[in-house]
Amino acid sequence: MNFINLKFTLRFLWRNKFFTLLNLLGLTLGLTASIWLMLYLKNELSYDKYHENGDRVYRFSHLIKAPGVEFNTAFSAPELSPMLAEEFPEIETYARFSPANRREVTLKNETFRERDIFYTDSDVTKVFTLNFIEGNLESALSEPHSVIISENIKERLFGNDSAINQIIEIDGNNLKITGVFENQPENTHFKFQVLISGIAQREFAFQDGVFNSEALWNPSCANYILMKPGFDKARFLEKFKAFNEKYFMPFGNKINGEHHLRIQKLAEIHYDKDKIEDDFAKGNPNNLIVFSIIGFSILFLACINYMNLSTARAGLRAREIGIRKVLGSDSISLRMALLFESLVQVSVALILSVTMAWLLIEYSGFQSLLNVNFSFNLFAHPDLIGLLLVLVICTGLISGLYPALYLAKIKPVKALKGNWVADRSGSWIRRGLVLFQFVISIGVLTGTLLMKDQLNFLQDKELGYDKDQILVINSQDSLARTKFKVLKEVFEQNPQIEAVSSSNFLPGTDVGQTVFMVEKDGEMQQQEFKTLQGDANYLETFGMTLKEGTFYRGDETRGNAYFVVNETAARMLGWENAIDKKMGFFHQEEFGRVIGVVGDFNFFSLHNPIEPLVIVFNNQPGSYLIVRFRPGNEENLIASIKSTWEKTIPNYPLNYSFLNQSLRDQYEADKNQNTLITSMSILCIFISLIGLSGLSAFNVSQRRKEIGIRKVLGAMTRQIIQIIFSDTLKIIVLAGIISAPISYWVINKWTENFAYQAPVSFFSMVISVIVAVLLTLSIVSIIVWFTSRKNPSETLRYE
Repeated sequence: MNFINLKFTLRFLWRNKFFTLLNLLGLTLGLTASIWLMLYLKNELSYDKYHENGDRVYRFSHLIKAPGVEFNTAFSAPELSPMLAEEFPEIETYARFSPANRREVTLKNETFRERDIFYTDSDVTKVFTLNFIEGNLESALSEPHSVIISENIKERLFGNDSAINQIIEIDGNNLKITGVFENQPENTHFKFQVLISGIAQREFAFQDGVFNSEALWNPSCANYILMKPGFDKARFLEKFKAFNEKYFMPFGNKINGEHHLRIQKLAEIHYDKDKIEDDFAKGNPNNLIVFSIIGFSILFLACINYMNLSTARAGLRAREIGIRKVLGSDSISLRMALLFESLVQVSVALILSVTMAWLLIEYSGFQSLLNVNFSFNLFAHPDLIGLLLVLVICTGLISGLYPALYLAKIKPVKALKGNWVADRSGSWIRRGLVLFQFVISIGVLTGTLLMKDQLNFLQDKELGYDKDQILVINSQDSLARTKFKVLKEVFEQNPQIEAVSSSNFLPGTDVGQTVFMVEKDGEMQQQEFKTLQGDANYLETFGMTLKEGTFYRGDETRGNAYFVVNETAARMLGWENAIDKKMGFFHQEEFGRVIGVVGDFNFFSLHNPIEPLVIVFNNQPGSYLIVRFRPGNEENLIASIKSTWEKTIPNYPLNYSFLNQSLRDQYEADKNQNTLITSMSILCIFISLIGLSGLSAFNVSQRRKEIGIRKVLGAMTRQIIQIIFSDTLKIIVLAGIISAPISYWVINKWTENFAYQAPVSFFSMVISVIVAVLLTLSIVSIIVWFTSRKNPSETLRYE
């Protein structure tokens, strides 16, 4: 029986090549999108799950509160983990990570820039899974002044030669390479390239042999704890209360503060919803939901195409169905045969889609466009194969169930008389399905355009300082800092350079956070502020506006005597006149005073509102050399700067970037999200148009005699197109009306991630409907035009 069904199916599909190809194309595209999405979600949801002990690794983060202060930080005090290990037997070991002071590696007088350099503990290889290529995993970091590097760094420094026992310099220390580990997978929340043995002890943590509680309130490193099997998180947190009272609260009580410990499981960090300061880049779980909904909507659109085309052609298959029933086929076997037909087409589409997904992932630039990186490893995961089979079966059933039920109801007597006509219910269902297709397609396209509006708004919004024509040179090397004055003098002689400054912080990319004592309500109170450091040229270089008082002159003797705040800080403190208000760092004995107020500017990305800020004077060269230049002829400027740099600091490479590009990178995740949804919206529309092409071709073929008569009576081709297109136009307009509020609600929820939102453009909604109308009109026009070209005598000769 199955062989007979297969024979009938293949014969039918071959006889109807055009509609078979349309169905296969739609199903293949839908399944390809689903396979790519499955692999993408698998990659995203498996963050940090490659670690062998990952289910027992936790990161400690902290919520620290006090009057005027609130830190929600991913970092901990380096003293915390050893203290916890002594008092809690459920802790097996730990690994702390403290960033290196200078992010560079020197080998034989040649310096290489590298961001991800950390000091850590020798047990890091027990906490994290590191696959060693060279060296001994167990003892690699057991000795002082030892270092392990990634495969990437090894190839950059030594090529194919062995790196073991080679000496490199980091932070002014000579270190021996004792191990090389494989590059970490992309789906890890914490990436490191170089790990150095040993975490430095902070001197102020112990005073005269007595532990200083304040040290725990000053986090400076990431703490990862490996718990023993059977760890009970709730019980640990209950026991921690006594530890908290003993070690945290002696200082906490002095400042009327609170401390709350938060334990995050390793695999849950990347998609954790809570906002934590100084955390690594995190994913948005809402994006996964949106992508999943859109991705599987694409597949459903392909299923709708199949249903529409199958039921629309019911009249052509009526006689076949009638003959099958006369020959003894009952309704159940007939439905099974029609479902089998659907499953055959889905199975063929599956083979094609697996091939397309493989080509898309391994050989196209699609993933680099989205800034994602995973391999086509579908067959390496039995769970994905099982899910794919379920998906295929469901697709086959969804596509074929309604046509099977609909076609099996055909009465053999009417069918064999040759006058079977589909009832009106089938037509209304098809229209409803087409309406649903366009609601999805127009809705996704509208959302894409509104997202683009928001991103363009962020790019064009005034930040309160000049982000363009700012060149940032990395000068973390101590030699580069000592040569700052020389470089500054030479640069300022260049007529294309307007100003030169130096700082350890940059607005938009690198901002500090400090607790100060400030004059408020007649007394000195503690208050947390975001901080930037700058010299006397900082304000001029960035084009910031001074609202009150003065800025630093450059002859200040110390950096804690004078302060400049922003307008938000002055408002928060209730300072109608901020000039000469007392202010100082938390432990400062002799307070300084406020000398100026700068206009508010966005020193974070536009996801965040403007917060209270203090600009602290620093007359020492910082980590960044900042150059403001006149527009035009940038290539000559860079060449001149590079020549000056190489003459002044020959052994240290020039590492520079443009500030506006760095600021654009803040929205990279948003742009990638928009790119993915744009791709999905194009696919939605394309699949909808595939189905519409089939339906239009079928409807036109059914009305070819009507078209012939209208041509004989003098109708123009455009008039015939208008008649054929009128019903579809009503459906598209209705779909636009339905999708508009849905898109509006979804975009409003998405823009809640930004402190500044672009106004919702109803023009974008209209554009989506116009695009759908024009594309549909083009398809209908082409089909009608080809049909209307035929001589009416050929169409009407049998009438």
